[in-house]
Amino acid sequence: MNVQLWVEYILRFSHLVAGIAWIGSSFYFIWLDSSFEAPAVPRRNVEGELFMVHGGFYYLVEKRKLYPGELPKTLHWFKWEATLTWITGLFLLIALYYLRGASLMIDTQVGNISQLQAVGLSLGGIAVSWLIYDLIWNVRIVSSRAVSTILSVMFFTGLIYLNTRLFSGRGAFIQTGAVFGTIMLLNVWIRILPGQKKMFKAAEAGQIPDYSASLKSKIRSVHNTYFTFPVLFIMLSNHFPVVFNHPLNWLLLILLSVSGALVRHAMVTKINRQRWTLLPAACGLAALMIMTAPKVMDDSGHPPVPFAQVHAIIESRCITCHSAAPTDDVFKVPPKDLILQSEEQIRAAGSRIYVQAIVSQAMPLGNKTQMTTDERATLARWLRQEGYRTP
Repeated sequence: MNVQLWVEYILRFSHLVAGIAWIGSSFYFIWLDSSFEAPAVPRRNVEGELFMVHGGFYYLVEKRKLYPGELPKTLHWFKWEATLTWITGLFLLIALYYLRGASLMIDTQVGNISQLQAVGLSLGGIAVSWLIYDLIWNVRIVSSRAVSTILSVMFFTGLIYLNTRLFSGRGAFIQTGAVFGTIMLLNVWIRILPGQKKMFKAAEAGQIPDYSASLKSKIRSVHNTYFTFPVLFIMLSNHFPVVFNHPLNWLLLILLSVSGALVRHAMVTKINRQRWTLLPAACGLAALMIMTAPKVMDDSGHPPVPFAQVHAIIESRCITCHSAAPTDDVFKVPPKDLILQSEEQIRAAGSRIYVQAIVSQAMPLGNKTQMTTDERATLARWLRQEGYRTP
């Protein structure tokens, strides 16, 4: 029984379920806010109402404020969905990226850092990012929302670029997602819930709550909405090495983040003319597709590559992991059950090698065995010469 595999599966499943609950409730409440209408029959303290149908029943949802003497017996707080998502994400980060020699965080071609340094930079980056973001949006420090927005764009652009210069492509994407997710969680616990609890306690004490705190909380709630789509892509980014291993991976992640935020804005805005943001979002995604399109290679003028030369490259760069008895310090069984010891095994895996070592350059993992550009070019010419292409 592979305990490690099942631990990873349970963590991924738990993270997915918690994330669906968190993001689903976020989507729902943002949709509610943009869909409320003035009551058909005015009622005291009711600012908006919404009729819905689901499961054979009709539902009436009211938007109202709390006042003394009108407190509900039971009040539901939406906070544990966010917390469980973050906790399971943290455990995944530790299990997959901090342990195993931090092999998914480190790329020797980017920076020759140790496991301890990678973990320290990751945790430190998460903590410092929250402090900077929170300062930028502290009205006592930056009173102009426009200035805060500009500073946020500059900060997150620099953060993404810095991450891609410290960690592997995959590690940089996950680190950015960890920063976004932590900011979202701390927004909930530090900036949203305390204001709401303060108003509730005031109403319990027979006082009229100060609803200016509610408006401040709303700003952070909207921020969380804009983080949603970038975080969702980052959660899936390990399946797209052609993006996170691209030479301009920092620019691609910025394009994805901005495009995702613009799409989310179009979904939540109450003003139809503001849905023009879909156009630049589409342009950003189109640019991403063009930048990651595979290049057409011309091998004319190059002599045929003998298999012996290919075998020598695989022996020195791949076999430490992809053998019947791996000698790698992390992988003790061949990843994906792929063994590349014989000519038959190598030829059978030709298409997979082309995708992982040539197109995305995801392998060797973090370029741990330091495969050179010339070796990749030689391997690519042999694979094309033998008729292998991307699937």
